[in-house]
Amino acid sequence: MERRLNETAAGWLFLISYVTGVLLTAFMTASGSPHHDNHAAFLGYVIAGQVGLNLLPAVVWCKLRRIPFREAFRLRRVSLRALVLSLLIFVVSQVILLFFHQLTELAAIAAGANYETSHYPIADSLGTLLLLAVSIGIIPPICEELLFRGALLSGYARGGVWFSAAVTAGLFALFHDNPYRLAELFVSAWIAASIVLRTRSVYPGLLVHLVTNLTYVCVSYWQGGDMLEGLTAAEGPKLAAVALTGLASVAAFFVCRWLWLKIEPAGQRQEEGGSLRLRAAWLLPIVLAVIAFIVKFVWNQ
Repeated sequence: MERRLNETAAGWLFLISYVTGVLLTAFMTASGSPHHDNHAAFLGYVIAGQVGLNLLPAVVWCKLRRIPFREAFRLRRVSLRALVLSLLIFVVSQVILLFFHQLTELAAIAAGANYETSHYPIADSLGTLLLLAVSIGIIPPICEELLFRGALLSGYARGGVWFSAAVTAGLFALFHDNPYRLAELFVSAWIAASIVLRTRSVYPGLLVHLVTNLTYVCVSYWQGGDMLEGLTAAEGPKLAAVALTGLASVAAFFVCRWLWLKIEPAGQRQEEGGSLRLRAAWLLPIVLAVIAFIVKFVWNQ
């Protein structure tokens, strides 16, 4: 019988990664966020959190259970064509992500709240640019893709490809600890998961994630401030602009689907579907993670 990750292991691996990451951040911020003020300290924080707390538990579990890394983390070779098509999907899908970003801004304003972006250090020299390229642009994409689009996507595969995509996208959005970005992070992760499921390899998702994060680091350095803050205005987007973006996102969706269908999958289809039942064993860690997310949000208000 082939050894594989299951949904129960996936849920607990995520909960361990998420909660320990929250505790690490709380410990680091208790003395005034020194990891944000010092770029070298931030690199150490990222290595400890991403490698030690996020990826290592999944690696150790697979090793102990003798689950092949190639299958658990979807380490299958893909063609250059698949990588290029994946990048094109990523580029076109930015219109869709912008639309969800605008909707979230409007929802925040309607609720009487101010939309908040996630905050990361900004490079102010070539030296710090290189440090942040590693600590934001390279390490997190590798670790997060291997965890979410690798181990977790494989773990939830018994529920079917779109079920596993939806669950891992939800966990990915939760993992980034920003209630204002839940919708756009979910959509972004769902797109990445759909690419990985189509190619049956984590590498296209990894490439897209690397490009996303490195673009953020470089553009933020170039403009001398957080790239994401330039997308947000205190008064929110104009309704006409949201409507136009919404129409454009519909067209972008069909273009992305057309590109997605042109991708030739690598290897044989292995995902199973329809045999996953609602059970406490795998639901409990997800519920606990949601509770932890809510408690943390309320605590910080």
